[in-house]
Amino acid sequence: MSSLSYNDLYRLFKKLDQNGDDLVSPNELQWLLDTMKISSSVDELQSLTGKMGLSFPEFLDFYTITIEGKDTEKDSESDLFKAFEVFDRNRDGLICNEELQEALSSLGLWDERGSMDVKSMIKAYDANSDGFLDFQEFKKMMA
Repeated sequence: MSSLSYNDLYRLFKKLDQNGDDLVSPNELQWLLDTMKISSSVDELQSLTGKMGLSFPEFLDFYTITIEGKDTEKDSESDLFKAFEVFDRNRDGLICNEELQEALSSLGLWDERGSMDVKSMIKAYDANSDGFLDFQEFKKMMA
């Protein structure tokens, strides 16, 4: 997640939350950024955090993106695309029944007795009804 541990970030969140409302307000957050020599105004922070401030999960995302310069959504999508490539063995951008079954088998998740039906799995997420999963459909399946 970050160079600081989850516990470190939680303690930082609690220290920043000076009024104890379980939100870090733009004013409270500005103190942290000023301490780190990152220039910002309360107005800029309000546009990023909203007037109420950030809950702890939102603070984690804010810290990861703003302070560490990582986009967790992009990192997550990149990881998901790598997983998609494991399933898409022929690299045509689609996962067919056979590829899904092969990937599940190689991961030890396929039951040879047939208790799982890959056709039904694909059909459940196949938004365009072409019999395959593209990357967007795969993302929904993995969500």
